[in-house]
Amino acid sequence: MRFVLGLAVLLLGGGMLYLYYGKVVPLEKVVRDLYEENTRLIKQIPAGGEKRTEIKEDRTVLRVPSDSIFMPGSTELSPKGKRILDDIAKDLKKSGFNEVRVAVYTDRSPVKTNRDRYPTNWELAAVRATSIVRYLISRGLPPDKMVALSYGDSRARGRAASDRIVEFRIF
Repeated sequence: MRFVLGLAVLLLGGGMLYLYYGKVVPLEKVVRDLYEENTRLIKQIPAGGEKRTEIKEDRTVLRVPSDSIFMPGSTELSPKGKRILDDIAKDLKKSGFNEVRVAVYTDRSPVKTNRDRYPTNWELAAVRATSIVRYLISRGLPPDKMVALSYGDSRARGRAASDRIVEFRIF
């Protein structure tokens, strides 16, 4: 009986050791490699530009003022906005991302132009997010890895330009 019990403990211990070294260690390596890749990508972004980047636990967050991408009250991409998105698409193609979430925020100023099409900031932000996602897809990014999010003015602090942002959450 002791032999069987000892054999069971040995097998379980060996199995746990395998699980630790076979599963946990590679997972730690994957997380470390992802962090290093995000750090490398951030270093490629020009300093002092309009883009702000931050590394979080599981993602890279790139924030761009929506005024740099769109005309006020519009969902049409500006020429400058297309250049910014072209740069982002080029960088994303080089990286091994799993998903990109494009979140658009607005300030609390009521929509003044195109009010019949966008009665609230939420609708305006939703169409802006999908416009960006469609543009990035047209530049070769896979549609199954793209998500469009609208926050509108639900998280705005006021009427400041700092509330009007596009956030790219890269996982």
